[in-house]
Amino acid sequence: MSVWLDQTEEEQMRQIRRTVKQTNMPEVSYVDRIMGRMEQMDRRSRTTTHRKGKWAKKAAISVSAAAVLGGVVLGSGFVSPVMADALKNVPYIGSVFQYNFDPSLKQASVSGLTTAPNLSVTRDGLTMSIKEVMFDGTRLAFTIERQGMDDDTVLSPYLPEGAIHVSGEAPKKVPVEQQKKGYMFTPEVTIQGETGFLGSFTDAVGETEDGKLIRNMAMYEVTSGLSEKQLPSEFNMTVKMNVSGFKEPFEFQVPVKNLAKGNVVLHPNQTQSSGSFSYTVKSIEITPVTTRLILDSKGSVPSTPEQSGEFSATKMYYDIVDQDGKPLNQKMIGFFHQNPRTEYHEDETYSPFAKKPTSITIKPYTMTVKKDWSVVEDEKGKPVKTYHKDLEMTIPVQ
Repeated sequence: MSVWLDQTEEEQMRQIRRTVKQTNMPEVSYVDRIMGRMEQMDRRSRTTTHRKGKWAKKAAISVSAAAVLGGVVLGSGFVSPVMADALKNVPYIGSVFQYNFDPSLKQASVSGLTTAPNLSVTRDGLTMSIKEVMFDGTRLAFTIERQGMDDDTVLSPYLPEGAIHVSGEAPKKVPVEQQKKGYMFTPEVTIQGETGFLGSFTDAVGETEDGKLIRNMAMYEVTSGLSEKQLPSEFNMTVKMNVSGFKEPFEFQVPVKNLAKGNVVLHPNQTQSSGSFSYTVKSIEITPVTTRLILDSKGSVPSTPEQSGEFSATKMYYDIVDQDGKPLNQKMIGFFHQNPRTEYHEDETYSPFAKKPTSITIKPYTMTVKKDWSVVEDEKGKPVKTYHKDLEMTIPVQ
């Protein structure tokens, strides 16, 4: 950056262009798009009548160039308004998952287990892009970037088509032509001709090293239904992204590739029971990114004396530990305001093992709820777990 301090503004702009063109970008289209923004910056800077001090102008250009090359969008408090506006729609460069809140996705990115498909669709000034995909054989997630909208709100505030109120009535909706354009609805995913996969959709994509939240992006993850399909290591996935203000969805044909090596898939079909309750482990999948447990349970959950009267037991949950007793973190734990059912099909994901275990132990447990269905917590504010030792199951990993 110091080599630019004694240059004129025009020379600085030329230097930025040369540097951008000579920089290896993860996507070819980035160079053209960045250079286009630089041209707009150049033209607008010539017509700007308000001039700041020489040092401030040069520093703003230098910092802006660093922001472009590093894929960081800086706020207007750090660069001039012209520069901030020009950089607003520069696409995010590099991996998104490396900044994700999920440590497993971070590790996948760092380990080179993600792909960047370089897919974009532009309509009426709005560009939607599939930025990054992670598939490890059992878990599938991808990020979507939006460009061309000033509003930082990503997820649509409008009701989707077909929405029904819990009362059974159809709530009032805003017609598509009256909706502000640019907000994302939950995408529809089609894999090998099948739809209807359960998934999670969030705009909490992650934060950069300086603590700033990643804006104008969302992440979709298929949370169940993949294991049963026994997908190949490579396949194409259709993603239809409905966006407010557009009658037709933005559609992508996304190549998906499993880059994880050394996956372990176990089908123990092993059953453990106590009283009227039993569960059967159908499969366990171990990858460098994910541990997945699939099981079926039947019967009424056992309860302890402490889970009586004003208290009762929840449904059964399952912890996983390795041969040394080190536990895995479960990705998501659902709480239900209802009495436990007598049959469940569980498809749960956990953090990966640090290294391939020699055996894993499943530790079933219940939590305790009050009459209002609130969970009893300990002094640290964590739910109290009641483990059922007689239901533990140890499975060797071959």
